[in-house]
Amino acid sequence: MKPPALDRTLETLELMARAEEAVKRLYEACAGLWKHDEDFWQGLAEEERCHAEIIRTMAAMLSGNPDSFETGRPFSAVALKTFISGIEQQIEQVKGSAMPELKAMHVAWDIEQAFIETRYAEVVKTDDKRFQELAAEIIQETAVHRRLVGKKITEMQASGGR
Repeated sequence: MKPPALDRTLETLELMARAEEAVKRLYEACAGLWKHDEDFWQGLAEEERCHAEIIRTMAAMLSGNPDSFETGRPFSAVALKTFISGIEQQIEQVKGSAMPELKAMHVAWDIEQAFIETRYAEVVKTDDKRFQELAAEIIQETAVHRRLVGKKITEMQASGGR
């Protein structure tokens, strides 16, 4: 991959890592507010932190060996920045206790669904197995997050919500 495509792709990966970090902060805010589910929220937050690290590892792999990669599916930097801004607004609502936990669970479900649809593996094309494995790891863990959040929503609704 040659500049400027390389620069755009590295910017996209960095924005994806920042998005994961924003979600981590949201989940940490939820953990701080809803102590009865603190472990649940902190577990998700920790995995989001790991996802950001993985994405930065992927960026380093690309930067270190750009000839092994080709431009993949384009992602809008503006859309990623808007996503991050939206998460920051959700964080403020949680911190201000302006959001019930059930709504926060629905927000989390929507976020995890959006991440699944992001298709990290399509940012670049490569035969690099390690890069593909890292992308697949994030996708797999995100699907687990969505299932866990969905289960929690079902439990909360069955008990009358919180």
